[in-house]
Amino acid sequence: MKTANEIREFLLDSRLKFATVSGVWTTKPNLIRKVDKNVREIDIITTKSYQVRPNSGNREPIVAEVSVGSYVNAVGLRNPGMKKGYEELKALRDEKPLRTILNISISGNSPEDFIKLVNKFEDIADMIELNFSCPHAKPGYGASIGVSPELVKEYMEAIRPVTNVALFPKLTPNVENIGEIARVAVDAGADGLVAINTVGPETYRDPTSDEPVLYNPKGHAGGRSGEHVFDVAVQKIKEIREAVGPNIPIIGMGGVSRGSQVRAMQRAGANAVGIGSAVARIKEEKYQDYFEALRFDTENQTDSAASYLSVKRLAMYKAYTIKKINKLSDTLWDIELEGDPVLFKVSQYAFIWIPGVGEKPFGIVSSSPLRFFIRKRLDEVKNKKGKFTHALFNMKEGETLYVRGPYGKLIPENMMSHAIILSGGTGLALVPKLAESLASVGRIVNVYHGVTDRKEVCYQELIEPYVKMNVVEDAGKPGRVLDMMADRLNEIETNNCTVYTIGPDILMKKALELAAEKGCAPEYCYASLETNNMCGIGMCGECECGGVLSCKSGTFYNLPFLKEHYFKDQENN
Repeated sequence: MKTANEIREFLLDSRLKFATVSGVWTTKPNLIRKVDKNVREIDIITTKSYQVRPNSGNREPIVAEVSVGSYVNAVGLRNPGMKKGYEELKALRDEKPLRTILNISISGNSPEDFIKLVNKFEDIADMIELNFSCPHAKPGYGASIGVSPELVKEYMEAIRPVTNVALFPKLTPNVENIGEIARVAVDAGADGLVAINTVGPETYRDPTSDEPVLYNPKGHAGGRSGEHVFDVAVQKIKEIREAVGPNIPIIGMGGVSRGSQVRAMQRAGANAVGIGSAVARIKEEKYQDYFEALRFDTENQTDSAASYLSVKRLAMYKAYTIKKINKLSDTLWDIELEGDPVLFKVSQYAFIWIPGVGEKPFGIVSSSPLRFFIRKRLDEVKNKKGKFTHALFNMKEGETLYVRGPYGKLIPENMMSHAIILSGGTGLALVPKLAESLASVGRIVNVYHGVTDRKEVCYQELIEPYVKMNVVEDAGKPGRVLDMMADRLNEIETNNCTVYTIGPDILMKKALELAAEKGCAPEYCYASLETNNMCGIGMCGECECGGVLSCKSGTFYNLPFLKEHYFKDQENN
């Protein structure tokens, strides 16, 4: 770990430095490791904000897009709590030393909370960021502290004596005199400052529905981030620098995405520049290229990094009318929507949003008409599950809902002559497009779909123009569909076969292991993962698996990857 003096000296030297920001991108240990290893331009990695107790945060939607590159978000400080957070980060540290400075963000609603958190994390943190600024946290947290010079002084005077680790309060821009609060924090022992957090909060209404987007129970409000806060951020950094003088390090952030904006932050007084919302607009495999370009642009007054930024809105809702509901059972519906086609690729998905209820991601069956295959979840009130699908199943034909997408990535390509698609449950939703795609390039395709009741089968009219669909009833033997797949594998050259599985985890795991045993190359045996996809655009990090984001790079992953990063975790859980 670095000392507070080493942190200050590092930040105050003249070299350009980049940081990640709390709550965006580097929110999970695997993502921290991936950025530390692969994005060499990043100097400081900031974690999500940890609290003493676990916090499930807000329900989706947690992010709304106002315009290209401008967002309003209300994640609600979602985190696993101090104990688990420490265990995860310590394991990360113990596995291999980090190249970057690890900045652990913490959030409490009392000095005692912050002291507990500092004492817990100080042995694994290079520096600790004190979240005095989240605008959509519960009362007592975040900006409830940072808007008051008296509270900032009280908290800093309580926290400073208990640790020698570098302490960097993160300040809210939602004050008249941020310079005064910065000065108070430094006088009370802050080693440096981080600014700004999001602006607001404010309630954003979707222009299509005229309904508030964010689910946050506090008036559906969220903090503004991205391009539309940049000017505010620069002005606040300037005010902080004027108040604290030249010798206090400042990590500046807020809407930065281009070299000219980095330079503006530096002129205002930032010693390091945080990049947050912009990562949503960058392809996952292009992160390093983007940051290299951003450094080059900053130093040479060019604008090459802009070429890596998406110029389309990433989270725009469109209205759809429920045209037809095919009720296969009380808990399984095929829903057909009337509206603009969603042009999607194999394995991509979309979010369905019901204003006032929430949103969830679903695989897309077809584009025109837009169709989804949806099972109603058990209503688990205690675990906050099932609310969305229960509301959806109360809707009727002719009513309106909203869709955004598509998200995800095209399935990996290969030249194998045979392909087997095995699905179960609502995994059938992805089969029509996958079967059509494989058959259209000359693959010999076999589809096997396992069910407990044949009445829960549909989409033959979309699949069978291309390939035969084999429906396999369990008939008292769960997983009987695997026997059918095994018979087919015995008939073909398995070293020339790709296997795609879509369905419950246990079914996919057994199917892929069977395929590998029969001679299929593990790297060409795929499963479609259902991770906890909350934002869909690569900001919150909740869908992470093995250091990659399924919202950007999913949903199909091969067997070696799954054995290392997914199936092992499922067994442990």
